[in-house]
Amino acid sequence: MAIRKEWTEWHLTPRGWEKGSTRREGQGNDWRDEPSDRLLSYQHCELQTSSGPAKVTTEETWRTKEPAKIEQLESALAQYGSAPSRLD
Repeated sequence: MAIRKEWTEWHLTPRGWEKGSTRREGQGNDWRDEPSDRLLSYQHCELQTSSGPAKVTTEETWRTKEPAKIEQLESALAQYGSAPSRLD
């Protein structure tokens, strides 16, 4: 059983990584629309249970399938790097 589950969505755009929706313990969810020009999205999650250390994951949740944007995605990844592995 989780005693703490917090997460942040990160969206890669032509301008770089932008913070999206979040969940914080004691504050609930802060929902935000995805940027209209996003190329890639990840969710960074920290899950603390009563049995052991926190489980930290950063997983891809969405990727553009538009052929015209694939090159733009590759260029943005080369320029801005991989998704942030942090809550904020």
